[in-house]
Amino acid sequence: MNNTGRLCFNFLRSEGYLPQINQVDDIIFKAEGNTFIVMIDENDEQFLNLILPNFYELNGNLEMNKALRVANIVNQKVKVGKIIISNNIHVWAIAEQFIDSTPDLEDFFRRTINAVLKAAEDFRSLMA
Repeated sequence: MNNTGRLCFNFLRSEGYLPQINQVDDIIFKAEGNTFIVMIDENDEQFLNLILPNFYELNGNLEMNKALRVANIVNQKVKVGKIIISNNIHVWAIAEQFIDSTPDLEDFFRRTINAVLKAAEDFRSLMA
């Protein structure tokens, strides 16, 4: 795991989360009843990718068309948090951002979690 991964893991632990490392060195943790993944790019220590995977499942082409329109609206509206559709069925909320080489995660990590949650909340609301 690279330095960014170690920083994220230690930060999450210090904030009272219970982070775990999976078989591909991603960090898994729970926050506000949701399971998040911090994907680590071993080749880019200044990249942080926070994912809320599979928070919504699509049922068929009609819902897929609506989901694409809704995702576009959310992606335009919400800062940092974005919606993607994986395998034409699973909806993920993500935040991808560049960080400096010695980030103070206290300054932005909680806000990044909130941005991902906001994107997911807005998506669910507009899909209803």
